[in-house]
Amino acid sequence: MRTLTRTTTEERRRLPLSTAAVAIRAADGDTGGERFNGYAAVFNSRTAIGNPLRWGFYEEIAPGAFTKTLQEGDARMLIDHDSYYVVSRVSAGTLALAEDARGLAVDSALDEGLSYVADLKANIRNGNITGMSFGFYVIKDDWTLEKVDTSDGQSAEVEVRRILEARLIEVSAVTFPAYEETEAELASVASALVSRGDQAAIEERAKWRPELRDLLQLVGEDKPSEPIPAARTAPAVEERGALAVHSTSTSDSAWDGPANSKDLPQEEEALRMAHAWVDPDGDADAKASYRFIHHFVGVDGDVGAASTVACTTAIGVLNGARGGTTIPDEDREAVYKHLARHLKDAGLKPPELKAVGSEPGESTRETSTPEPAAAPAAPEPAETTRSDLDARVLRMKGLAARYGLPVARS
Repeated sequence: MRTLTRTTTEERRRLPLSTAAVAIRAADGDTGGERFNGYAAVFNSRTAIGNPLRWGFYEEIAPGAFTKTLQEGDARMLIDHDSYYVVSRVSAGTLALAEDARGLAVDSALDEGLSYVADLKANIRNGNITGMSFGFYVIKDDWTLEKVDTSDGQSAEVEVRRILEARLIEVSAVTFPAYEETEAELASVASALVSRGDQAAIEERAKWRPELRDLLQLVGEDKPSEPIPAARTAPAVEERGALAVHSTSTSDSAWDGPANSKDLPQEEEALRMAHAWVDPDGDADAKASYRFIHHFVGVDGDVGAASTVACTTAIGVLNGARGGTTIPDEDREAVYKHLARHLKDAGLKPPELKAVGSEPGESTRETSTPEPAAAPAAPEPAETTRSDLDARVLRMKGLAARYGLPVARS
C-alpha cells in the first residue's frame, strides 16, 4: 500500500440519478421558493474507472474525505461543470455541503432570478438533468491490489484507488451522469494517473491503451520518460513587465482567480509562473506587483495548468472588458502573446487583440467584453486549420485541455 500526497490536475466523478438522489423540494419555513437536494459523492461505493482488468482501476471514496475541504473551502454549485452557470456558493450562504453516513450531501438555494436556474428546475423535473458530479483535487489516496473473479470463472488482479482526502472545487448537476464515451473514460484514467505520479503504473496501462502516451507525453515503448509537468520553471526575467511566453498544460475547468491567488506563495518564482505581467518597479515577492493570474494553484502552492477561461477573460480585459487594464500600452501585445500561447496549446483560437483606441468588442460569456491593445506590427502566420491536423492528435488535445492534462505541442 502506498499513500500519496499530490495535487496536480482536477478530476471529475459522476453519479447517476438513482444514486445521486436529486430532488427539488419546497424550502423550509416561511422563506418560500424551492431548494435542490442531492448527493455529489457516495462513500465506500466502488466504481469502475475505465476497464479495471486492463487499463483502468476501481475507485471508492472514504468517509471523511471532504472533512477538511468543507471547513476551509468555498465550493460552488454549477450546471455541467460550466463556471458561467453558477447556481449557488458556500460563502454566499446559498449552498450547504455536508458529509453524512451516505456521502457528500448537497443542499442548494434556487434563485429563479437566474434564468438558467429556472431551466435547471424544469430539466430535473423533465428528466433531462439526470445526476450529479463533482470536481476535485486528490490530496491523499491509497492504491492497493486485489483479486477479483471474472465472468469466465477465472481470477484477476485489479488496482483499487481509495480517496482519503480531496479538495473540493465544485459540485454540478449534470446532463450525462455516466461516461458514455471511451475517450472520456480514458481521460478520467489519465487524470488519476497524473495525480498518482507512478510511471510504472502508466506504462502498464499504456500497453493496453497507447493513447495514454499521447495524453501523458510518454515516448517510446521500453524507455519511460517523465510526463511534462503542469508548469515548468519560471519564465526568464525581462526588462519590461510582460512575462515571457511559455507552454504548459491547460485546463478548461471552473476558474476562480482570487481562490488560486490565495494559495499562491509570496515567492518570485511561483508568482512569475502564475501571471502574465509584473511591475518592473514593484516588489518581485509581492502579489500586488503582478497582473493577469491565469494558472491553477494547488493547496500546497504548486503552480499547475493554465486556465483557458482565465486566458480568454484576460484577453478580454486587455481589450477593455471589466474596465480594462492599467498596464502600459507597450506591454499589452506581449501579454497578449503570453495568454494566446496557452490557448493555442489547448487547440483553441485566441480572441483577436484590438488596437488601442478601438471600440470594445461584443461581450461574450467568457471574455465579458474585449478592450484595447496595440495591434501587431506584422500579422502572425495564419493558424493551421483543424482540417489540416491529424484527427487523432486533435482528439487527444481536446481531451487533455478538458481534463487539465499535459498535451503534445505541434
